[in-house]
Amino acid sequence: MAERTSFGDMPRFDAFYDAINRRSPFPWQSRLAAKVAETEAWPREVGVPTGLGKTACLEIAIWWLASQAHRAPGDRTAPTRIWWLVNRRLLVDSTFEHALTIKRALRDPGECDISGKAADVVHTVAERLRSLASSPAAEPLEVIRLRGGIASHRARDPSRPTVLLSTLPMYGSRLLFRGYGSSRSMRPVDAALAGTDSLVLVDEAHLARHLTRLLPTLTQCTAEAQQILGGVRSRPQVVALTATGDASGQDRFDLDEEDQANSMVRRRLEADKPLELRIESGDAGLRLAEAARDLLKRAKPAACLVFANTPATARSVLGHLQSIFSRREAALLLLTGRTREREAARTRERVLDPVEGMAAKRDHKLDRKQHLIVVATQTLEVGADIDAEYLVTEACGVRALTQRLGRLNRLGHFPNSRAVYVHLPAPRRKGRKAGDPEQWPVYGREPATVLGRLQTALDQTTSTVSLSPRHISGILGEPGDDLGRAPELMHGLLWEWVKTTTPPEGAAPVEPYFSGISDGSGYTVSLMWRAHVPEEGERLWPRATDVEAVDVPIADFRRALDGDEEIRRIGPDGVTIESISGKELRPGDTVVLASDRGLLDEFGWNPDSALPVFDTSVATRGMPLNPDAIRRLCGVAAGELINKALGTAHDHEDIDKAEQAEAIAELIERLRGATPDGWDKSEWDAMVSGLKPEVVSANREVSRLPLKQPIPDEPRIDELDERSLSRTGTARDLDLHGRAVGARSRTIAERIGIRSDLIGIVERAGRLHDIGKADRRFQRWLDPTGEESTAPVAKSDMPRSRWSTARAAAGWPRGGRHEDLSARLVRHWMETRGDHLDPSHADLLIHLIISHHGSGRPIVPPAMDETTETVSSSIEGFSAEASSDLSIIDWNQPGRFRRLNGRFGPWGLALLETIVRLADHSVSAGAHIHELEDL
Repeated sequence: MAERTSFGDMPRFDAFYDAINRRSPFPWQSRLAAKVAETEAWPREVGVPTGLGKTACLEIAIWWLASQAHRAPGDRTAPTRIWWLVNRRLLVDSTFEHALTIKRALRDPGECDISGKAADVVHTVAERLRSLASSPAAEPLEVIRLRGGIASHRARDPSRPTVLLSTLPMYGSRLLFRGYGSSRSMRPVDAALAGTDSLVLVDEAHLARHLTRLLPTLTQCTAEAQQILGGVRSRPQVVALTATGDASGQDRFDLDEEDQANSMVRRRLEADKPLELRIESGDAGLRLAEAARDLLKRAKPAACLVFANTPATARSVLGHLQSIFSRREAALLLLTGRTREREAARTRERVLDPVEGMAAKRDHKLDRKQHLIVVATQTLEVGADIDAEYLVTEACGVRALTQRLGRLNRLGHFPNSRAVYVHLPAPRRKGRKAGDPEQWPVYGREPATVLGRLQTALDQTTSTVSLSPRHISGILGEPGDDLGRAPELMHGLLWEWVKTTTPPEGAAPVEPYFSGISDGSGYTVSLMWRAHVPEEGERLWPRATDVEAVDVPIADFRRALDGDEEIRRIGPDGVTIESISGKELRPGDTVVLASDRGLLDEFGWNPDSALPVFDTSVATRGMPLNPDAIRRLCGVAAGELINKALGTAHDHEDIDKAEQAEAIAELIERLRGATPDGWDKSEWDAMVSGLKPEVVSANREVSRLPLKQPIPDEPRIDELDERSLSRTGTARDLDLHGRAVGARSRTIAERIGIRSDLIGIVERAGRLHDIGKADRRFQRWLDPTGEESTAPVAKSDMPRSRWSTARAAAGWPRGGRHEDLSARLVRHWMETRGDHLDPSHADLLIHLIISHHGSGRPIVPPAMDETTETVSSSIEGFSAEASSDLSIIDWNQPGRFRRLNGRFGPWGLALLETIVRLADHSVSAGAHIHELEDL
C-alpha cells in the first residue's frame, strides 16, 4: 500500500521501474524490492543468472532510499551512496549508461519522453531524493564513474544521493585511506565516502571475495568506536551480485517459481547455446582465430565474440584475423581493460551501433553488411549488455565460461547460435617438476576440470554440449577457482594508513588486503600521454583527468621501458611532477609520458607501438607554449616565436605588447597549417581556431594559449589554498564566509543524521575554520592593495599567476597553514572563557578546524617562520589572540588525533571532517553573496 507523506504517495517499485524503463520488472526484481523495503536490509547475495537484469538493483536501491525520505535522518536505514563495483574497468559499461538514464529521468522526466502518470511517479521519487541533500537546488541524483588511477571526481555533498561506479582497486584503496589517484589531503574525504553511509553492490562478487571478507574485519578493528550515524549506515553494507555464487548459499536471493513461469525469463533461461569442444595445440591466438573463421565460414554476416585470457593472446588473435578476413568481409575490434576513454569510446560506439553493433537492444531481425568480430579479454565478461550470434572462447574456469556464454544468444533470439571452446595445453612453467598439475594463466588448474566436465556432457550425436542458462550450472558444477589468500589486517596497520598527512615510511601497501596476495601481476600504474611533460618540481597543466589514463600492470610497463629511462610521476598533491626510475614505481602511481613515446594505439596499450599518441588535454584546454610540446604535436619549430609570445628574446631585447600579439598571431597561423600526428585534421583545425590569442602564465606551470571556450571541468579544489582564489560573486568577507560554511556544515550533518550532540560542534568548526586568515600577512597576501582597517577577507580575486609572488611579498612563509592559526585562536578562546566544552568535544572542535585542508593527521608540518607578530579574532564576543609563528608545532595534536580515532572510529572521524571540508568547498566554489546575506 502506498504510504502518505508530505511528498505525496510513495510510488510502488513496479511503477517506478516501469516509468524509467518502459517495461514491467521481472518478478524477482519486484520481490527483491519488497523484501528490502520490508526487512530494511539487503540479502548478502543476489544470485540471478546473467541476462536477467541485475542492474535493476540500482533502481531498487534508489527507490528504497526515496521511500525513507520522510523519516528523521537518524532513523533511516537506506544508505545515501550506492557503489557499484566491478573487478576490472569496463569498456562497454552498460551499468554506467543505465545510471545516467535514471539520473536524467529524475532530473527532467519530460526530457526523457516520460509523461502522464509515469512522469508523476518519477517526479515524486525525485522530490524525495532532492529533499535529502543540503542544497535545495541540487539534482535528485549524482552519478560518478571512477576510472583508471586518477580521481577526477568525487561526491561533493555527503547528504546527496549518489551512485558511484568504480573498479575494485579504486574503492578498496579509498576505503583504506590510500585512494588511488587521490591527493594526500583528500584521502580522508574519499575514505569517509567509501566507508560510511554506503551500499556496496559488487558485480560478480567472486572476483572481490577478499574485499567482502575484509569489511567485517574492519568492523572488528573499530568495535569500541561510537557510532555517529544511525545503525547500519555507520559502515558499508555489502551485497554480492553473481550468476555464479558460492556453494554456501547463506542469505542468498534466487529466482523462484513465479520467475520460472515468466515467458521472457523462461526464453532467456532456455536460450540454446550449443558448444563445440576443440582440443588443440600450438599458437593459442591462431587456434582461436581459426575457430572464428570456421564458425563464420558459411554464415551470413553475423556478430562473433572471441574471448582470450590475456591481452597478449587477444592481440595475437586480432593479428591472425586481420590476415584471414578482408576489411570488406569483417569489421575487427579489440577490447581489453588497457585502453583510455578516447579510444574506448570509439570502439564502444561501434560495438553498440544500433545497426552494425552487437548491443542486446539491437533489433535482431536487421541484416548486416559484414561480420562484426570483437576480440576481448575478461573485460566483456561482466556488465556488458551485448548479444552475439557466435562465440569462441579460450579454455577458462567455471565462472568465466558461465559469464562468457551469457553474451551468446543472451535474449534467446538466435536459433542458430553456436560456441567453440578451444582447450590448449598449459604453457610450460619455469621450475615445474614432473607430476606437478598443469597451471594455466589466470585460471590455475581449473581448465582441466572444465575440460573433463564438458567431455562427460558431450552429446555424441551433435558433438556439442548444450549450455543454456537453465542447465549450465548442472553441467559445469561448482567453481574450483582459488583466488589465494589475503594477509590478516591488524589494528596497527590500519592506524598507519589513517595517518594521511605524514604517511609513515615503509607502511604496508593496501592492495593485498582487498585483492589478495599475488605475484604483483595484478598491480597497476596509470599512464597518460602529454605533449608537454613538466620537469621535476614543476606542476602539470592542465591537471590529470581519468579520461586520459590507462591502467597497465607495473611489470608490463617496466618491460617496455628503455633501460634506465627516467619516468615522470605525479606526486602526492596530484599536480607536482616527480622524477623516478622504473624500480621506484608503486601500485596506483600515475605516470606522464611524452605523446611521441608511443605504447598506445587505436585499441589501447601496445608496447610495440611507436605511433604518436593523441594528447586529449590540448583538445580540451589549449596549447602549451613549449617548443618540445609543439614539435611533438605537429612538427613545427617555434622556439623563437614562443619566446616573443612570452615577451622574452635571446638577445634580451624588450618585446612590446604589439610584437607579442604579432608573434602569437603568427604562431597560430603556423599551427593552422601544420599536419598534426595522431589527430584527425578536423579536430586539429577546430582546436587551433578556438585558441585565444593571449598568454596565460602561472607559477611552476607551463605558459599556454587557452581555448576561447574550454571544455568545462568539474570544480577542483586546490591542494594548498582550496579556493582562496574566489569566483566572481563569491563572498570575500571572512566572517560572512565562516558563517556560511558553519550553516552549510550544520545542514549536511542534520540531513545525514549525525548524532545531535555533535552537530553544534560541526557547525562551530565550520564557522571558525578560517579565522586564522585574519593574520596580517595572510590578509596582505589575499589583498595586497587593501587597508588594514577594512574587514578581513577570506578570498582573493587576483589572477592565479600572481599568487606565489603575492605570498612572498606579503611575508607569508611557504608551506604555512592558516588553519594552524585558526586552531590556536580557538584553543585560547576555550582556555580563557568561563564555560568549557566537554574534553572530547573540545578535541573534536580543534581537530575539525586544523584538518579542514587535510592536515593534522596526525600533525601539522611546521613552516620556516620567525615572526614575532600575533593574530587576533573575535569569537562569540571574546577577543582571542595567539602567536603567528608557524614554526611552532602543536605536539598535542597527535594524541588528540589518536583519541578521536578511538572514540569515533577512523571512518566516523573522517566523515565529520568531510562534512566541514565539503561544506567549505561548496560555499567557496559556488555560494554567492546574495545567498548569504541573511546568515
